[in-house]
This record gives sequence, structure tokens and C-alpha cells, in this order.
Amino acid sequence: MSSIPVDADPSTLSEIFFDRATNHPESPFLRELGVSDSISYGVAARRCRALQAALQSHEIRPGDIVGLYLANSPSWVIASFAVWALGAKVAACGTLVPPQQASELLRRIGARVLVHAAGSAIPGSSGIEIQANGLIDSPHSEGVDDFAFQHHAMDPSETACIFFTSGTTGAPKAIPRSHGGLIHGARQVATTYARRSSYRPNPAPPHLPASPVFSPYGHTSGYGQLAFRMWIGRPVLLVPKFTVQALGQVLREQSLDSLHLTPTMIHMLANSGEHLDLTGVKYVTSGTAPLPVATRDAFEARFGVPVIQAYGMTETGALAQERLADVLGGRRGPGSVGRVAAGMEIRILADASRSPSSIDGEILVRSAKSELLSRLDLDEAGWFHTGDVGHLDDDGILYIAGRLSERMIVGGFNVYPAEVENVARESELVRDVAVVAVADSRLGEKPVACVVWAGEADPGRLEEEMRHKLPAYKVPRSFLTVSAVPLTPRGKIDRGRCAEIAEITVAGLTNAIEREQDRSSTPG
Repeated sequence: MSSIPVDADPSTLSEIFFDRATNHPESPFLRELGVSDSISYGVAARRCRALQAALQSHEIRPGDIVGLYLANSPSWVIASFAVWALGAKVAACGTLVPPQQASELLRRIGARVLVHAAGSAIPGSSGIEIQANGLIDSPHSEGVDDFAFQHHAMDPSETACIFFTSGTTGAPKAIPRSHGGLIHGARQVATTYARRSSYRPNPAPPHLPASPVFSPYGHTSGYGQLAFRMWIGRPVLLVPKFTVQALGQVLREQSLDSLHLTPTMIHMLANSGEHLDLTGVKYVTSGTAPLPVATRDAFEARFGVPVIQAYGMTETGALAQERLADVLGGRRGPGSVGRVAAGMEIRILADASRSPSSIDGEILVRSAKSELLSRLDLDEAGWFHTGDVGHLDDDGILYIAGRLSERMIVGGFNVYPAEVENVARESELVRDVAVVAVADSRLGEKPVACVVWAGEADPGRLEEEMRHKLPAYKVPRSFLTVSAVPLTPRGKIDRGRCAEIAEITVAGLTNAIEREQDRSSTPG
């Protein structure tokens, strides 16, 4: 019999996992790219029990924090359920984060034990060693006797995971997500994309393909995709690292009707010279960061597959999602991220500063489900200030203009880099671009563009094109050539590094001009 009442939905992922391990132990659950055999729910539960016993030997108790320093493989899934089975919390830190930084992050939040893969231990940390292939080939797990799959009953409001923001605008922050929040996110995605939004207690038939997860471990996206796939009963394919070749292998091995990718991945595909057959893919969803319009258009033109944008934050989960019908119907524009997600309420806080725009303001979010935002810093009316700037149109579609923290003030006017970058990327001259602020004695700040040119550099022509689409104060004052836009380990623009490049280059150009002026004014 199922441990989940037939008239109730599960309230945690652990309920789904242990219910299926008990009632559908042979059903496929996890796969890793390049490994032919699937891990069934029953096998995953036995390996979960092996790690659970090891954690118990370290006296892990309910409420403790366990750090997971892992790559995108089945190990993080199994390790998470082992931690949750003890009532403990997962601190998710992927191996893209340098060991020293990971050590500091986990120390700061009080992680008691570190779980890591062989060869990726953090120096100076004591932890439980996992085999190089995660828990796939663990010699200890297969010898564990069958057991009644018992686990600590978690309250949906309790913390399931602690994630770390990318730190692009400062030091990374630790953000908790509740068990109920993961389930709510799965239901939201199912409501938007699945044929039916209700929970499916029985796993999907074995012939259906596993859904690939390309996100590096440590992203909220990986847990969100896992939750959605478990909600609808589909197995999951973990891809250790996204490359165009890896996606090609996935497409050759199985037929897919959809893909979930990040903007960086979509950009790589749009500009790749390799052949990819996306026949059968009905749409691609994009999340974790804003998707430039030019990148979206280039991808759609090349592959004939629509891209559906989603908007959310580590702190809040999904806030808005485009609908396929809206996309196909042309109801989207530059910066649009779709309609407000189920259970969420959006408000636009008017910008009181000097700005020529009267519609954009900070995006505030509120939820009727108290456990979703209860651990965040809310104002007196229960609103969470996202730090993002945008507006809602009359049709209820949300548009993102940029982030308050990235805003530059040029001669008293607000300029958001994302808006300027979107316009620059529309040019055939530009392959990629990042716009940052550089101090200016007259204007206070001025926008400078770091450009990856698609061919020969032509700053004059690009500036002319942009002046036809943007007010003069938003057009970059300098166009610097770079071989690649610096990215953080999570694939977002590293604006701090871009600003360093811009400041050094602009200062060097200024000094060179001043030296030339000095020479020309010196009597010969």
C-alpha cells in the first residue's frame, strides 16, 4: 500500500521517494549520461540507506546541516534523500565552486559533515568519502539488507536545502528552501507545462525517456527539475557537464519533447557550428538568468524550436513563466518573462528617482502560502523586494528591465545594463556583450560595452545602430574588444570582472590621450 493517502498530494519529495521505493522498487529513477544502466527506486533507496548509516555514525540529528560538495551526478540526489531521511538539511555546493570558497561557505553556515566525491575533498575538512561515481558503484550499499523504508517525517515548512547565491553583486548569500517550497515549485511547473498538473503516484512507463538535467549541482534549478520529474513520475538523466557534444549524445540516445536550458547553453547552441537534430522537441524552457532577445531569436531561427522564458530567484522559486500559447501567438516582447506563476502576487514599486520611464519599478512578490517566503526579509505588508526592475502590461505579462544593484545613473537618468545589452545583441556585428558602469567626472557614471565581435570590430557602426534604438544617455561611450565575456562558475555575467576590464582599459586610453595631448602642446 502507498504511504501517501490516495486523496492527498505528497507534501515532500521524501514522501514520493520512499513511497515509490516501497511500491515500485523496479521502476527506473536515475541515469547518468554514458552509463547504460538506470538506477531504480529500490536500488537508490538501498544506497540511500548506506549513506544514511554513515551519517548516523557521525551523529547527524534532525536539524543538523550536511554539506554536499558534488558534481551533477546521481550522487547528489541519493545523498539528499539520505540527509532528509534523518531530518537534516542539505547545504548544496557544487564542485564548480573553488574548494577554498566552498570551505568558507559551509563553515559559515555551520555544516557538521561534508559529503564529497573521491578526489574532490575540501582541504582541511573532515567528511564522508563517496566513490568517484557517486553512489553508483558503492561496494557498501548493495550489501545493505532490505528494510522498511522509514524516514523522518518532515514538516513542509522545514528547510530542505540551503543554496548559495552566485555573489555577482557581493558576497554569496545562504538561501533556505523548504520541503513545501520544492513541492509547490513542482506543482507550478506542472500547471504550466504538463498535460495535467495533478500528482501522478505511479511512475511513467519504462519506455518513456529520462529527462536530462544539465544544470551544475548547487543551482536551485537542479532540485526544481528533480521535483517536477518526480511529481509527474518521469526518470531523470544527470549530465555531468553541458557541452554541445553532450546534448548531441542525449538526443541520439533518446527522443525528447522538451529541454530545460540556461541562457548560456542556448547561446552556445545558437552559435555552434555542430549539427544538432532537435526533431521532436516542441519547446525549450530557459531559466536561472535573463535570456537576451537576440540569443533567443538566433536559436529559434536556427532550430525552429520556440524558447519559453521563466523568471525566478534562488530566494523565491518561480515567479513568472511564459505560456507556449502566448509565445506562439506573438504575445511577448523584449524582456518579457511570462505570466505570474500560480500562488504568487506581483506588485511594481514606482521608482521615485529621476527617470524618463514611468512604468518600470522594483518588482515585489508576495505569496498566500506563508511557508514559501516566510524565511525571507519581508516588508510590513508581507512583500519581498526582489531587487529586479520591470513592469506588468495590461495583459498580465511581466517584463524585466534589469537589477537595481546593476543600475547606473548617467547624468541623473537610470540605465540598466540588460536593456542596453539586449539592443547590442540585435546587431549582426555582435556575438556577445556585457555593459558596465565606469566613473565619469561629468556624468557621474557612463556605460561601457565589452564586446565579443562576430567579425571585424566596428565600434562606430555599432554605436550608430544603437543610437537609432536607445536614448543617447543609454548608448555606451566606449566599445572595448574582449575575446569572451567573463562568466561566474554558474554561467552568469561576471560584472565585477567586466568592470575591472573596463576601468583599466578606459583609464589606459585616457592616459594615452593625455600623454599625446601633452606631447602635441610641448614646443619643439
